Amino acid sequence: MTAFSLPQIANDWALFLDVDGTLLDLGPRPDAVTVPHGLREALADLQRRLDGALALVSGRAISNLDRLFAPLRLPAAGQHGAELRPRADAAVTAAAGSVSLDILAERLGPFAASHPGVVVEAKGLSVALHCRQAPEALGAAGKLVRSLVAETHGALDLLPAHFGFDIKLRRASKGRAVAAFLAEAPFHGRVPVFAGDDATDEGAFAAVLERGGHAIRVGGRGASFARLRVGKPAELRRWLGVRVPAEGVSP
Repeated sequence: MTAFSLPQIANDWALFLDVDGTLLDLGPRPDAVTVPHGLREALADLQRRLDGALALVSGRAISNLDRLFAPLRLPAAGQHGAELRPRADAAVTAAAGSVSLDILAERLGPFAASHPGVVVEAKGLSVALHCRQAPEALGAAGKLVRSLVAETHGALDLLPAHFGFDIKLRRASKGRAVAAFLAEAPFHGRVPVFAGDDATDEGAFAAVLERGGHAIRVGGRGASFARLRVGKPAELRRWLGVRVPAEGVSP
């Protein structure tokens, strides 16, 4: 299915967008991604068209999202819903009872040090272990993170990601973040639409479908709540209105 199979964006939508693997092509490391030419402008145009009802919902921290998309600043949920900023000019709030996971990140450090290419991404309220540059370490990494999460007796959730794992607070989720957005203006009363690319987005897919919206999966062949699919981020970007640079023009 191509991006042109997706429904046309309607003015009464509330649009929620994952970032890595959805808006942006995955990089070998979290700090090695680029924002393609024209994406910021397309998102700003959509935000105006939807009267502000466009938000980023990501595993990244909101401060990281702001750096990536600067000077554009959008409503956002970060760290799988552990952070929320309902409006671009609002302060970032943390999920109730949120605690730092920096100690968990420290415990993953020796594993990364002994497996070249493995990266620990400590985000404060969540932790990611990336094996994109060391796929042979994925099995051992999975065994380690499952044991560490089990030690928390249900306080944390483990989410599989692209060649890696995300560890987050159980009380925080992208689905709850979407629900929080939809309870307030300018999102309230609109048709919710979420675009994401992997298992970390399934809760948000379910949240929008329960409210009569649309779920869009970018890539992936596995089971998903999403029934609308595109093959890769570039197709989704075209659907969002990003113009491909003319041949010979640098992005």
